[in-house]
Amino acid sequence: MTDWWIDGETGLPEEVGEKLRKKFSTSEEGLLVGETLLLGPDTVKPVRPLALGSSHDYFLDIVSANITIPSKAADKTDIVDADMERLAKLRLPVAKRYVRKGRAEVGFLAEEMPAEVLTSQGDIDVKALLAVLAAKVMALERVVYGGGGDELAPENQSEQAERVG
Repeated sequence: MTDWWIDGETGLPEEVGEKLRKKFSTSEEGLLVGETLLLGPDTVKPVRPLALGSSHDYFLDIVSANITIPSKAADKTDIVDADMERLAKLRLPVAKRYVRKGRAEVGFLAEEMPAEVLTSQGDIDVKALLAVLAAKVMALERVVYGGGGDELAPENQSEQAERVG
C-alpha cells in the first residue's frame, strides 16, 4: 500500500504540490507568476507558453542571461524556405530614441515596421525581425564575397582570406 500525503497549501498529493511550487513564484509586489499547467499523476507540464504581459499591460524589462527561442521542426507544419531576397529588401525604419514609463530607450515603433515583422496584435515579432536582419546580412555577404554565406564556413576561410588579402 502506498502512503499518500496531502500538501496543506495546494490540497494535492505532496509530490504534485512540490512540483507546482517550482512552477510558481511571487514577485516583491505580491504578483503570482506562473504557467497554465497540465496536472497528471506523475507530471506537471505547461499547457501553453508562459505569457508575460500584453501590448497594453507589458513588463518594462525581462532580464535573462540567455533567451532561447524553441524552434524545432517537430512543432511546425507547412515548412518552406522564406523568400530571403524579398526579406532582405524590406525597408526597416530608423530607430527612435524615446522615453517610456520615465526611462530613456532606443528602439522601433511598431506602427512604422513592415507587416512581415509584426504579430497579429500589431507588436514587433523579434523572431521575424531576426529573420529579416539575417536576410540582410546574407545579401551583404553576397555583395562582399560574391556568393552566399557558405564561403564563410571554416573550411572556406583560408581561401576567402587569400581572395580578400
